[in-house]
Amino acid sequence: MAISQSATSVAPRSRKSPSTPTNPISFIDHPDFEKLTESKLQGECPESLYDATQPPAQLNEQSPTTNRMIHQLLTPTGEAFLFKKMNFMKFKASRVQFDRNDGGPNPSAKARYERFLEESKKARSAIVEANLRLVASIAQKFARTRNDFEDLVSEGNMILVNAVDKFDYSRGFRFSTYATHAIQRHYYRVMQRQQRRQNREVNTSSEILGDVVPSRDLDAPLDHKIADALIDHFEQCLDEREMVIIRERFGLNEEQSSETLKSVAKKVGLSKERVRQLQMNAIEKLQDLALKLNLRLEPTF
Repeated sequence: MAISQSATSVAPRSRKSPSTPTNPISFIDHPDFEKLTESKLQGECPESLYDATQPPAQLNEQSPTTNRMIHQLLTPTGEAFLFKKMNFMKFKASRVQFDRNDGGPNPSAKARYERFLEESKKARSAIVEANLRLVASIAQKFARTRNDFEDLVSEGNMILVNAVDKFDYSRGFRFSTYATHAIQRHYYRVMQRQQRRQNREVNTSSEILGDVVPSRDLDAPLDHKIADALIDHFEQCLDEREMVIIRERFGLNEEQSSETLKSVAKKVGLSKERVRQLQMNAIEKLQDLALKLNLRLEPTF
């Protein structure tokens, strides 16, 4: 039995359960939930959740990330059923919480609560998996390199999961339309951030020191003790690859000589563009850490 859907201009009916404020359950409410039972819901399940008419996706030997995203696509009725089930099970779990807080739990309350949440998670996972290839297809349009693609897919997956939680299936729209808009908006913001980073291209060690130490003579050498202290802070916020790049680029290595992007790229086995991107990411992390620690380095002259 297919689920009837009607388009409406009403905003999604997001509700939080009347449970303890530290652990609310958010879900998209529906008028049917008050009278709906699990058996009735199961009776609404279509014969097939997945679209058998869609050709299977081809594996891409060059992209393991894309291959992990190959899952069957949902039919419109299958998609609507899973969204309804996901939110109904959250609704049922919220009612168990309500009873537990106000009247005390019966012996099976905890088990029922956990079962409702587990059923909701299963439906949610099925929706996410069926739409992973959507993330990959959008990421390919924005990515300039394979590394860009991997990063965009990772961020896009988080946006996808968030979109699943906020989507109101009862309005009659396909989830793919809603998710596409959300993912594209996020990617446009990512592109804007990258453009700002390119405009702040850093080429010398004096520039990074100028960002962190405003009063320093930009041509003065960096005192070794100060460098050691700075490296200690590096280890709090940078991964191993970022630390290598920063040390080599800004003369914080044993030779105390700055290396070119090309030289560093050869050492770490990455492209010049990727090293530049990681360098900018690391600098932003260091700037944030310097502000948190109120770090002030004194000049040595």
